[in-house]
Order: sequence, then structure tokens, then C-alpha cells
Amino acid sequence: MLSKIQSPTHRALQATLLAAALFASHQAASNAQSTKKPSPLNTPIAVPCVEEAAAFHGVSSMLLRAIIFHESRGNASIVLRNTNGSVDVGLGGLNSIHFPELARYGIAPNHLLDGCVNTYVAAWHLAKQVKAYGNTWFAVGTYHSKTPEHRDRYAGQIYAVLQRWKAVP
Repeated sequence: MLSKIQSPTHRALQATLLAAALFASHQAASNAQSTKKPSPLNTPIAVPCVEEAAAFHGVSSMLLRAIIFHESRGNASIVLRNTNGSVDVGLGGLNSIHFPELARYGIAPNHLLDGCVNTYVAAWHLAKQVKAYGNTWFAVGTYHSKTPEHRDRYAGQIYAVLQRWKAVP
């Protein structure tokens, strides 16, 4: 049987899932004995797989960490219902508007509750914005929304997180 020709996006998401699964299984033993404490607002948080996911997708690990902090404060199992009826899932607050696209690549909403998978998918989503809009605050804002008022507010919120962490002036 001939396999379907896959787009670069399809291959990237499949590689994302594979990389996340491999890294998560490798780290499971070491993480099992650690207890996670909430991070203070002025210090970067520990995020599963963030360095690997950022490197894999070519985005800033500190920026990805700031987005994850803003979206979930490091709570991998968070699910938030928005006023528009959509939901944000996991560390990166991945919105249900992306579920149909993710499903085409074998990523179900419950997969996003795995911290490592969510981090890789969040990095993939951020990389898509950077590819479309350049390495700009506009791209950071579109991680959240393309609506100008939401986009600009979000970029400012992420910038504020990075300022508190003294990662930007």
C-alpha cells in the first residue's frame, strides 16, 4: 500500500509528537521524585522539554517559557473555558480553535495535557507565527490572537513577564 505524501507541516507535527514522547519518557524517572513548587512571578519557571522544543522548532526558549508562564503558571493540566466558548488547554494554553488542525496530525486534545507534548506543540505554534510575521512582537501577539486589540495586549503581557524576569530591558 502506498503511503500518503505528507506536507512539511504534517511531518513537523509528527516529529514534534515523537520528540516529545521520547524526551518525556526519558525524563519521567528523574521527574517522578521531584516535587514541583510554584515559581515566583519574578523568576523563570521550570517547563518540561522547553529547551528541546524551542531548539527543535527554532524559537527562543525564554520566550516560550514566558508564554507558558503567562498561559498556565506551569500547570500542565489546566483547562480554561473562554467567554467565546473555546477552551485553552495545558501549559501553552493551546486554544480549541487549533484542535481540527492538530487532529489531522494525530494530536488529540487530551494529548495536550501532557506537559512535554504541549510544550512541543506550543513551540510549533509559536514557530508558525514567527515564520509568518518574523521574529517580532507582532508574531508573539498572534500566538494568542490575530485580532489587533487582543494581539497587542498579549504581546505586552508577554513582554511584561520577560521584564519581570530581567530578560528584556
